[in-house]
Amino acid sequence: MSSEKADSSRDPDVTSSDFLQHPSKLVRSASDNCNLALCWAIGQSVSKTNSSAAAEEAKPSQKRCNLSGSISLQEIASVVSNTASLHVCSDVKSSTHQSQTSKSNSPQISTNCPPVYSTAGASCLKQTDIQIPSTVFEEKATSETIAKDEMNQTASNKTELASKESSDNDDQVFFFWNQEEAEEKQVEQIGASACGATAILNVMNVLDLKPDLRTVASAVKTFQRAEDAPLPEYLFSRSVAGVTHEGLIQGLEKATNDSVYARFFAFYPKRKVDIREWLVSWMRLGIVPLATLNLQAIPVNEDGDIHDAWHHQMIYGVDQDGIHMCNPIIAETIDRIQLQLCSESVLLVRRFDVLKRWHKNTNLSALALHEDARWRDLDVLGQAVDMLLDDPPNKPSSENSDGDDDSRYEKELTDWFMRSHISIPAAYTSGITLIVRKDNEKGCHKLKEACDLPLED
Repeated sequence: MSSEKADSSRDPDVTSSDFLQHPSKLVRSASDNCNLALCWAIGQSVSKTNSSAAAEEAKPSQKRCNLSGSISLQEIASVVSNTASLHVCSDVKSSTHQSQTSKSNSPQISTNCPPVYSTAGASCLKQTDIQIPSTVFEEKATSETIAKDEMNQTASNKTELASKESSDNDDQVFFFWNQEEAEEKQVEQIGASACGATAILNVMNVLDLKPDLRTVASAVKTFQRAEDAPLPEYLFSRSVAGVTHEGLIQGLEKATNDSVYARFFAFYPKRKVDIREWLVSWMRLGIVPLATLNLQAIPVNEDGDIHDAWHHQMIYGVDQDGIHMCNPIIAETIDRIQLQLCSESVLLVRRFDVLKRWHKNTNLSALALHEDARWRDLDVLGQAVDMLLDDPPNKPSSENSDGDDDSRYEKELTDWFMRSHISIPAAYTSGITLIVRKDNEKGCHKLKEACDLPLED
């Protein structure tokens, strides 16, 4: 459900290296008509209003007030002043976006999004400039490439998978495809945020239902990210980008002319179940599992990078090594899959994505007026304001700094941009959808009669 787009605009007067080497040069008043780094502007504004009670309340080091209730947006606006226009330098395009861009013959995915709840009232913080160091983009692209390579390497290191049929003495091994067949038959991501439709194409392949890409893409209503929208609308679109398990089931029934039966099993709160044994028992009946996973539940590397979204993947095999899935082909251990399957419906959005979409006169109060009460329960408005007012790491003084200090500063700054997040409600529910052809009477009957998974004591 991931999709990103880089902004190719660039100001020739201020470079990315300037930000790292001379950040103080970027802290100028709006009247100078120069680029202004958001993080430094905020730091300056807060320092100028140290005596203000509003500023003290807004500082992230202090206990944050809940801004989802009654709030004076004018108080927040008074904290940040003398700011200029938004500008984001993006000279490195996302590798994830490139890998998920639809092919020229791919169908157009629906870009409809649920309505945004407009509000009246004063705007919040004024518009600001962001000058983001190139290392942020380089590390972002590198970390996502590494994560993808690590997933593919997990599968490529396996020279052989178990046979399609499990042996008589092992009742926890079963494969619809061996690895060679999986690599040959799997459908890879067909478009941005379209992992759900892609998973359905793979399910239909296993069920021998002759999937048609255009038919499936049309049947599955895939919501896109509102990449160019102001911050509240962007966050609302992130919350629903892609498709839920309900949408998957509806799309699957439509794409197959109602020739399949599908049922979702929630895994959160934690369930009392042996996942390997449970999956194999269904797969032996010709029933195909489709997992809805919170990939953000597990860091992808030692630096603490996490994936940018949730993900739908078809499960094509189970053995002692774990759960084998496609798009991409990967084998996850039981421990890891349990963390991804047993997750609250929450999405983490990076500071980079928040700052990038900060526009003039953005009315953040919309974040507290969404019809879904979870936006207030999570205090998304308060989180966003805290993030906008948060100070960046301090650049070491040029007199006492050395190469190690500069490298440490660059890493801290990248961490600040890319590894800090706000939490927003997610439309998805973690779990597994089981899918069977209706002409498979035995499997269909058992699936309809099965009990929901019991909660763990």
